[in-house]
Amino acid sequence: MNILFILPEYYPHSGGGISTYYLHYIKALRNYCSSIHVMVGSGYTQDEITYTIEDGIQIEYLKPSIFDSYLKKFTKLSLFPEYQRNVAAAWAMWDQADQGKKYDLIECTDFGLGYIPWIINHHKPVVTRLHGSFGQIELKEPQLKQYLNGDLNRQTELNLLSQSDVLITHSEANQQFWKEMINKDVTMLYPVFIPPIIEFSYNEEKLDFAIVCARIQQWKGPDILCKAIQELGNNAPKVKWYGKDTAFSKTSSKSEELKNEYPTVWGSKITWHSALPNNQVLAEQKKAKFAIVPSTWDMFNFTCLEYMSAGITVICSDGAGVSELIENGVNGFNYPKNDFSSLAKNINYVNALPEHERENIADSAMVTIRTLLSPEKIIPQNLDLYHHGINNFKDKSSNDYLNAIYKPSDTPFDIGDFLDVQPLRPLLQYIFKRIKKKISL
Repeated sequence: MNILFILPEYYPHSGGGISTYYLHYIKALRNYCSSIHVMVGSGYTQDEITYTIEDGIQIEYLKPSIFDSYLKKFTKLSLFPEYQRNVAAAWAMWDQADQGKKYDLIECTDFGLGYIPWIINHHKPVVTRLHGSFGQIELKEPQLKQYLNGDLNRQTELNLLSQSDVLITHSEANQQFWKEMINKDVTMLYPVFIPPIIEFSYNEEKLDFAIVCARIQQWKGPDILCKAIQELGNNAPKVKWYGKDTAFSKTSSKSEELKNEYPTVWGSKITWHSALPNNQVLAEQKKAKFAIVPSTWDMFNFTCLEYMSAGITVICSDGAGVSELIENGVNGFNYPKNDFSSLAKNINYVNALPEHERENIADSAMVTIRTLLSPEKIIPQNLDLYHHGINNFKDKSSNDYLNAIYKPSDTPFDIGDFLDVQPLRPLLQYIFKRIKKKISL
């Protein structure tokens, strides 16, 4: 079987959940395939680099010149530049991959819109893996809700995802979400996770702090954690939060908003640190007394697997799909996603646990990873779905409506045609406001 993966991120720029997933999965899958080719790109990721890594896995990045040529074919979307760039990138990767002619199957992700051309020109079986889409994320981010970009993404997802030959996700919650949205069978398979080969010892010094590794975003749960730590008062442990800060509004970042909202907690009891390089993350995690995953929503959360595989006791919100692996008090702890009082009680309990009890829970977590997420268990399940998609595939006929919406075009778009039909008053008000802003810079 020859497989082409269309991904928005991957080696060597790993760190996100999609990269983490595929670095484990593709490595485990390679021995079962004749060839694997990875095409990496998005509206904001292009490069001239190519790699061949272990076992002959070929990695090729979207070339900037091809991307630029396709960006010009979607001038009709120029009012929505982020969406325009991602749609153009999807078609550019389709072109660069020679329309997938050498491959038996194409695997895409919902995030990044890379599936669009493979569904529109549906001449190969398409597997779309649902990692957490643009449309889903936009609903969780307050600063994004004012834009139409999310609506365009959701419209695209509703129009096209259901036409994939196989849909796969990694949590029951996300499986149920998409079944309701698109009325299509979605298979839930746990991800492959290969624990790092480390010299692990409980005799290593555990420092008196809890750790969180996540971007500072609304849906990663920093507000819930702040409220929990605030409720604990003087009994609260120190918490180190490692991750990239993100925008909260047009004028402030999420970290700044947290500092204003929780001045006695954020920056003192919870200290924020920039994201660590991949080769340093594990060493810092292993120092922590325990870890917290406070997400109010997460399709899965692969960082939790890192904690569990490294012998770190975890408290995990049931808003994260990975919580489905956790049996409360046996291999970790979980709590209702928005219940900061329940989180506070869990933090207080785990912080006070005798060391040997935390060790027993960490041992059980490592057993969970090595049994439920082993390549030997998960890869055959994925191969069955691949073969089903290939064996049942029939070349799809063209859809004129979808072609008109999503196919590239050489017909230029004149923004003046759009502005001509707008009322003059709001245009003049906007021009005046824009001039004032430019003068003040």
